[in-house]
Formats: sequence, structure tokens, C-alpha cells
Amino acid sequence: MFKRELTVRFSECDGLGHVNNATYFTYMEDARTDLFRLFNPSLELRSWNLIVASTRCDFLHQVAYAETLTVFTWVSRLGNSGFDVEHAIQNQAGVWVARGRATLICYDYQAQKPLPLWPEVRSALLSHNEAPEGAPGLR
Repeated sequence: MFKRELTVRFSECDGLGHVNNATYFTYMEDARTDLFRLFNPSLELRSWNLIVASTRCDFLHQVAYAETLTVFTWVSRLGNSGFDVEHAIQNQAGVWVARGRATLICYDYQAQKPLPLWPEVRSALLSHNEAPEGAPGLR
């Protein structure tokens, strides 16, 4: 499991005073950075080899400016080329505020087709398959 802490910025809040729904997808994407390094250690975009096939988020509790959040990230499913990445976001009081999933595919952008996961990456992904204790399921 990967873990990333962040503080809600003023610009991420909307007119209702809480974090805008689209921002949660940015939080989850940022939390995948360590996972991205398994595929592309330098994070060099010219050699990028992942593509997002789908993503979703369940909003569980409102979040406000300056709150500290922890995004937990783990791999729940491995296919030949694709895999599911789960996210659970918790505030500093221990309340689960969001739950998400993204399906990623190992991808060759020049050939415009999926690539099979290679053994070293498959093994690394499998080592990050535990969810945090108490994380809610997707709705």
C-alpha cells in the first residue's frame, strides 16, 4: 500500500466552502505517483507507458480548506495488461471522506495498443495489494 499526505489548498474549494468534487480525482492521481515510478522511474513523459481506462469516486464526507488528508492507494486486481488501483481518503480525525478506483493499462503510445505487464512490475504491484484497515468499500 502507498500512502500520501496532503493539505487542502484554498483554490481546491468551491463556493459552497468544501473541496470541489473534481479535485478528488487530482488527489488520487497524485497519490499514484509512487506506483507510476514502478513503470517509469524517472517519470519521463516521452517514455510514459500507462493510460487510464476508467476512474470513479464515491464522496463520503465533506472536506474543507486547510484540512490534512491521507490518500491510501493499493492494487486490487491484476490482468494481462491492466490493473485496478484503489484509493481511500481519510481526514486527520480518522473519518473516511472518499473512496475511489482507477483502471490503468500498460500502454505503448507509438503502437497505440496495450502491453503485457512485465514480471518485475507484476511482482511490485502484487506487493502493494493490502487495503488500509477499516477502509470502506465502493458503493
